[in-house]
Amino acid sequence: MSTSQASLTFKLAASPGVLSPLLANLLALQRAEEPETQVLLEEVPSEELLHGLASGRYDFGITWMSSVEPSLHSQPLWREELGIAVPSRSPLLAHAAIPSEALRHYPLIQTCIALSDDLLRQLDCPLQDVSSFELMAVLVAAGYGVGIAPRSRISQAHDWGIVWRPLAGGPHSTRAQLLRAGSKQEPAADRFAERAAKITATDRSNRPDHW
Repeated sequence: MSTSQASLTFKLAASPGVLSPLLANLLALQRAEEPETQVLLEEVPSEELLHGLASGRYDFGITWMSSVEPSLHSQPLWREELGIAVPSRSPLLAHAAIPSEALRHYPLIQTCIALSDDLLRQLDCPLQDVSSFELMAVLVAAGYGVGIAPRSRISQAHDWGIVWRPLAGGPHSTRAQLLRAGSKQEPAADRFAERAAKITATDRSNRPDHW
């Protein structure tokens, strides 16, 4: 981080699939309240995000990963409902909520999201990891499998030829995490983390009761 009090630049790394309107709201709030502190956003693979934080290349990271190195400070952020992305003509659309048994007949594709142990046991099938949500969406739309991803991303990609369906037994969710090195303590960084908490609290207040 820069040590200048007049102008700072933070480098923020986001793992694939975590880009969302909530992140845009956070960056907009940062610009409105502290325009002299610039935040440079870069989307990078999860492993590169962790290495970059450890080496000082990035000041912050936002990821779906729930388990990180002890040297990193982790702050829980907004929660996203997970759902299934299916091709627009899939027979799975006959289900209002897709049972896990039905998914065992299809390759299941995911992109850098943290799945709970309970959900992994429920799915009980091999998962194919891909590097981006866009790649997952293309594979699903082309009929190469179905995907598991945040509901908001699937809904935004409706024009790609994929449709969202909830997974039975839910709702299931994943939570974004704001990461930074424990040794990186700076008032401007603390203020950015506080704004992230404010966006998270606003989002939580708009969720249904079961969230």
